[in-house]
Order: sequence, then C-alpha cells, then structure tokens
Amino acid sequence: MWISQLDLVGWRNHHRSSLLFQQGVNVLIGPNGQGKTNVVEAVRFLAHLSSHRVSGSAALIGDGSDQATIYGTFAHGTRDVSVGITLKRNGTNEATVSGNSAKLAEVPRWVSAVMFAPEDSSLVRGEPGFRRQFLDDLVVATSPAMAGVYADFDKVLRQRNSLLKSLRTASRTADTSTLEVWNASFVALAADIVYHRMASWGYVARHISDAYEKLASGQLITASYQAKGFDADLGMTRAELENQLAQAILEVSSAERDRGLTLVGPQRDDIDLFIDGRPARTHASQGETWSLALSLRLGVAAWLRQERSSGDPIIILDDVFAELDAHRRARLVSVVSDYEQLLVTSAVEEDLPAELTGVSFDVSQGQVTRR
Repeated sequence: MWISQLDLVGWRNHHRSSLLFQQGVNVLIGPNGQGKTNVVEAVRFLAHLSSHRVSGSAALIGDGSDQATIYGTFAHGTRDVSVGITLKRNGTNEATVSGNSAKLAEVPRWVSAVMFAPEDSSLVRGEPGFRRQFLDDLVVATSPAMAGVYADFDKVLRQRNSLLKSLRTASRTADTSTLEVWNASFVALAADIVYHRMASWGYVARHISDAYEKLASGQLITASYQAKGFDADLGMTRAELENQLAQAILEVSSAERDRGLTLVGPQRDDIDLFIDGRPARTHASQGETWSLALSLRLGVAAWLRQERSSGDPIIILDDVFAELDAHRRARLVSVVSDYEQLLVTSAVEEDLPAELTGVSFDVSQGQVTRR
C-alpha cells in the first residue's frame, strides 16, 4: 500500500495543503513547528482514528476553523481507494470511502500505516498508558471493527465510574441494580478488548524479537501482557476471559465503591518488557531504549506486511534520525528500505542518511512545496 495524494483543509496549521507522493521515499523538511509532523500525523489518523500526540480531536482542528478534513488516495496494488474524514468542533464527525458516506470505523480498513516518532521512547520508559495505546493501535490495525468496541468501552467505563462515585456516599443497602447492568456491558466489552490485545500481541511478539536482533544484536528481549486484577493467558478463549473479569469485578466490588473507581479491566493493563532479564523501563540505556521502541514498531510493520491483504503498511519516520547514532541510523534504514513507501520528516537534511533518496518537500508555516 502507498498514498499517492493527501489533501488537508483546516488541519492543525495547514489551512489548505495538497501533496502528491510517490512510491519509495518521500521526505518533508522544515524547522520544528512548521507543520511537517502535522502532515504525517494526518496519514496516521486515517489508519488509527487517533493522534499520537493528543487525545480527542479539538486540537487537530486549525485555529479559526470549525472543522478539519483529511482526504487521501491510497494504492492497493492495481486498485485506488480514496478515504476522507471530517472532524467537527460541533456536530458529528463524517467519513467517506470512495466517495460514499461511511462510518468512521470503516476508514482503517483501507489505510495501513506504522509511525516511528520521538515520543516512542515512552513505550519503554513511560507510564503503562503509552503501552496500552500501542496495543490498542495494533488491535485496530489488525481488526478495524474494534474501533467501535473501544468507543463503546470508553462510554461504559465513564458511566460505570460515575455511578461508583455516586455510590461512595450511599448506604451499603442502596439499590445497585443499575451498576449490575453496567457491569454486564463492561465485562463483555473488556473481554473483547483483552482477547484482541492478547491475540495481536501473540502475533507480533516474535517479530519484535527479530527486529531487535537486527537493530542491536546480542541481547535477549522478553515481553508479556500483564492483566491487572484478573487472570489472562494467551491461550484463553474470549468466554474464559469474560468469566475471569466477571469474577474479578465481584471480588473488588467493595473496594470499587470505597474508591469510586473501576479497579480491574483493560484500562489498567500493561506490557512488561525485559532486556537480558532486566526491566527495560528502569534499566535500559538510551540506546537500548530506542532500539526496543523501534523494534516494537518494526514488529507491527512486519506483522501487517505479512497478514493484511493490502500488503506493506506505509512506514512513517517522524524526526527519528536525530535521536539515533550513525550505526542505528544505518540499521534502521536497512530494515525499512524495502517497504513500498516511506514518509520521512526531518528538521535538517544533515540528519538524514544518504541512502534515503526520493522526492522532497519543504514545509514552512503550514505551506508545503515540492522541490
């Protein structure tokens, strides 16, 4: 897969930008804050329905605009598919596929992209939320219909937490029938998410180890999905996970009412990462952190390339070369150079490896000019 054209209207600082890409390498160059990351962020948004920098869509709509539109044309072999998303400050967001109205959750079916960004060091050293987001992006990439499940789960979790807070001051004999209804919805959606997370993680884990060996050979990488407050093993069925979650909810019911908060479920889970048996979060060096973070993304790319009918995902390298030494730059280029399309951003040309040759764009104050 590759993107041949991208149009942005009211997106971040791009009042109106249109880019014609080519297969192979496409480089966007410009000082920080000029809008080059905003371009590749838009491509990523079409693939994941989320930003890697902010939650929600308000910050993605440009100042003075009531809405932001991303429109991309993607080549799937001999077939072209056009998809678009319009985000609105007020009202319902809209999507199109090949000119026809569609649900937002349909868009990731047609867009496959993996982004490498400076923020990726948080996958190793950051809080569990970063690793959960990594898993959830992976789930949506491999099972696009799950985007709707995540949206439903977020709503149920908010409602359940709100009800638990109201029960903190209620008597222990207060009616909890409403909570039981939310429990059933929560358990069903949570089990679906954990099942898909663990399945997706099982698929990419070996690819991650292979990628790390290519970037920094000689070290053993181990990783595992850690469910908090309930039992979850890779071999469990969805029904078994639902039973485990239902039992865990019962066991912590008193504590949840005391704290006014949901204490078990996928919103609390994590991935444990180890390098040669040491916790990566506390023991990895700067170089090891970057190699492991890149390996997580490379593992996803390798899995998508193998399993999705659209073929290669688009590889996005957002200002990552400035963070790497010459050896790791060369290793990374050697691993990704055979993907169908690379979108690369850099503040200065000097940070780019000589092997990355292709079409170049200058980005300045939200304006894009092809060289």
